[in-house]
Order: sequence, then structure tokens, then C-alpha cells
Amino acid sequence: MTGWNAAIGAVVNPSTRRGGRLETVASADVDSLDPARTYYVWSWLLQRALNRTLMAFGTDPERADVVPDLAEGPGEVSADGLTWTYRLKRGIRFETGEEITSHDVAYAVERVFAQHVLPGGPTYLTDLLDHGGYRGPYEGRRCPAVERPDEHTVRFRLKRPFADFDYLMAQPNTAPVPEHRDTREAYGSRPVCSGPYRIHRYEPGKLLHLVRNNSWERSTDPVRPALPDEMTVAFGVEVNEMDDRLLAGEFHVDVEGRGIQHAARDRILADPALRAQADNPATGFLQYVTVQTAVPPFDNLHARRAVFYAADKAALLDARGGDGVGGSLATGLIPPNLPAHSSQDRYPSGPRLTGDLDAARAELAAAGLPDGFETVIGTQPGKFELVARTLATSLARVGIRARVEVLDTASYYRTGLGSPQTVRRLGLGLGITDWGADYPTEYGFLAPLVDGRQIKHGGGNFNFAELDDPLVRALVDEACTTTEAAARRAVWRRIEKTVMDRAVMLPMAHDRTLHYRHPDLTNVYVHPAFGLYDIQAMGVLR
Repeated sequence: MTGWNAAIGAVVNPSTRRGGRLETVASADVDSLDPARTYYVWSWLLQRALNRTLMAFGTDPERADVVPDLAEGPGEVSADGLTWTYRLKRGIRFETGEEITSHDVAYAVERVFAQHVLPGGPTYLTDLLDHGGYRGPYEGRRCPAVERPDEHTVRFRLKRPFADFDYLMAQPNTAPVPEHRDTREAYGSRPVCSGPYRIHRYEPGKLLHLVRNNSWERSTDPVRPALPDEMTVAFGVEVNEMDDRLLAGEFHVDVEGRGIQHAARDRILADPALRAQADNPATGFLQYVTVQTAVPPFDNLHARRAVFYAADKAALLDARGGDGVGGSLATGLIPPNLPAHSSQDRYPSGPRLTGDLDAARAELAAAGLPDGFETVIGTQPGKFELVARTLATSLARVGIRARVEVLDTASYYRTGLGSPQTVRRLGLGLGITDWGADYPTEYGFLAPLVDGRQIKHGGGNFNFAELDDPLVRALVDEACTTTEAAARRAVWRRIEKTVMDRAVMLPMAHDRTLHYRHPDLTNVYVHPAFGLYDIQAMGVLR
């Protein structure tokens, strides 16, 4: 089966054929191969080929459920909701042949707490676990909230009940790490793998070459078919060149999943043969502009609101690829694939969506800046840069003079926009970014962006605005302890409204991305939890 959107909710070219080399391409390097430090969604999909986790997202193209992976079953939760216990399958081994034990899993989780050494990855566990100020294993201590009563049992103690805990156990930072092979900051250059592939060669910024891990056994793995003998990622290919080479058949797929750029998009949509090899899924990602409260004059609410009213949303949506193929207009934060989604529009931009310039000027006057001000927009190359320049043009209409600063893609979220120090040093008052849920719930989507407890000052920060609002924190806690579905949705909508009132995240589009798949690919589907192709599930015909 093939055809337009055939890989959405279904599998294209199902096959069990083993062998061959899956050749992929990306415009930039992974953020990290260390499972504790990675946060890019496409890097997480690569991690599925390299590492196993306690739980893992399954391979049903219609469901975003997690299933036991290293664990024998889902977490066993105590009556008070504060203790989660997982029992490991026996006989699963690292690429070295060493058996994976509870110590390896517990040690991997302990590494998450060493944010001063290993920044960059998600930090839900540092907030949720009752760790008593623990700062990681490099200070000679064990985490009191992570227990290993025997070699095949690991137990977590929480500060408060958290019903989504199984989802956190599917994140890469629960991938086991053998303590005696941990090289701290250098671990990402040669991690010890537990999945069906191991790293044969890694040249940062150039190439990643994966080969089979002979210690992996298919009979223990409910997720990974491991069809190709080898997988490669060619890094650093300019985005338009990458599209041309994809369409020419030089690569099987864009592993980065950034989507086809404008020029190649038009070729695909106009050619029935190319269109039959393309998919345009709603990814669950929000494209938005972040407004940094630590960078003047955006410490002033009215200056922030001036940007919201001055933005030409029609032009911004067109820069993303237009209504339809590029996405749909977003006026709120929570995406349509989550139950709390609503059609709120806190900052109307006129009947043609080109902005409310009178309202923007009134906000500038209220900020004491009637003549506007200067600022910097942080962005990365490709569509993000086009959006940034479009935003600068629309803001200039009310006297906001914005210079565009193009940053490196591979480090954008670690040491660029994701570093509060870089934001201040470069004066990045605005930033072009996107976000998809770490896992498909409202908490997984919104909490990392708006909960002040998740601000990471050392880098890898995703609460770009550094919003630390007591009301938002209290509402997040209320949502996490509200069991009735309708009431929980209502709380998340209150959180969304509160954040929009603070004017720190300007929504642009609920994303759709155009992907192209080589005709020789098998087992192709868009994973409903990630919004991108599940690379590890793919095979090749020749």
C-alpha cells in the first residue's frame, strides 16, 4: 500500500524482510547520544534503535500507548500513589554481553540529577522524586528515592502522586547505563547500547553509522523489529539540498523530520508520483514565538502584549507553509490532539489575521514606549529563519525594530535559545521555536514550557520565558491530582488562559509537516506519539 498520507494511522509496505542498509539524512547533528542528555524528538526516535527503556511506546500506528520493554509489566503503584515498582526481565544484555540489572537502570536515573554535569535532557524526575536535594552519582551518593531491593527490581519514591509515571519510564533517560563504563560528559561520544543496534562509527556533525548489536534478542523485545543490517545518518546537509537528494533517491528518509522546504514541497504536490510517497500529518507540535521576560523591555507585560497584537498571523502561517500543508492557525497553546484543546483567542488579530496595530500601539504607550524599541529574534536556519524575518517585518509596522540572529541548529536548545545565559548575552527578547509533548497528555505538553520548577539555568531549558508564576505552579499541581477527566481538562484550560494572559508564548500554528518516504522503504508509519516516522521500525527492499 502506498499513496498520499498512507502512513498516517496505517503501515506502508509491511514486511519482515531483514538485511540491507537504511540510509538517512539530517541537516544537523543529534543534540546528544547520551540518553540522559537528549531532548530532540528525532534523537529520541534514534534512541529507540540504540537503547531499551523500562517502558516504551509501542508500534501501533493508531495508538500512543506505552508497553513494557525492559520491565516485565507496567509499574506497580502503591495505594497512596507515592511508590512505583518495576520488575526487570531476566537475561537482557548490553552490547558488551553484560546482563542488565536494576543497578544499571537506577544508575541511569541517578545521572539525570547531575544537571551541573549532564544538562540537556528532560528533568521531570528531579521534580517528582523524593530525593532530598540529591545531585547525582558523581558526588559519591545513591539517590534515596531510587531503590534496588534486588538485581531485578527497581523502586521509585515520589513526592506526590503522578498517574503518568509509566510515560516517564519510556523516556531515553531510563535506558540502562553500566556505572563502570560511564565517562560522564564524554559518554555521548560512545554510549553502551542495549537496543538492537550499536554505534560502529560516530563523527560529530558528519556521520553516524549503526550496526547490529549481537547481544540483543528479538524474543525479549516487544517493540523493535531490527530489520536493516545497518543504519546511517549523514549530518550537516543544507535543508534544500537535502530535499533535492531525497527526491533523487540518494537517501531513504529525512530522520530529522523537519519537513520538506517550500521549493521541494511545490514539486511534490504537483507530481502525482512524488505525492504518492508523501505524508502530511498533524504532528501535535505547536509553532510559537517565545517572549523572554528576563530581557528588557519584555520584563514589562505591555511590551510583550504589543508583540502579540502586532504579529501578522496570516503571514507567519504562510511562512510556515500555509494553511493546510503547513498547519492550521493556532490561537491557543494546547494542540487539537489533546482533550483540553480549546479555540480561545486571547489576542484577536483582525478579520484578515494581519494584526491589530491600534491595540499594539496602545500597549506600547502603556509600556512607556510609544515610539517602539529594539530587540533581537533568535532563530535557526530554514523555515524558522523565514518565520523570524516575517515576524520582524510585521513588528516594524508599530516601531518594534527586531534584528534576526541565526543560531546553530544542533545546539539551539542546549546552548542557544535553551540557555538563559545565552539569551541574556545576545539579548534574545524573542525566539522562534516549536514544541511537541514529551508524551501525549496535557502535562507532558505544557508543564515543561510554563512550570517554573522546570527552568534549567545551566542549558537545555524549555521554559524559555523563565515563567515562574505561583498561580501556574499551583494549577499544575491541582491538575496532577485531579482524577475526574472533565475537571482535569478545566484546570489545564485555566493554566492555558493564565499563561496567555502573561503574554509569554505567542502561538502561530498547530503544525503539519510534509514528509517524503523512499519507495524502497518498508514498515513506514507516522508514530502517533512523536508525529514523525518511527525510524527503528523501518526496513529496506534493497
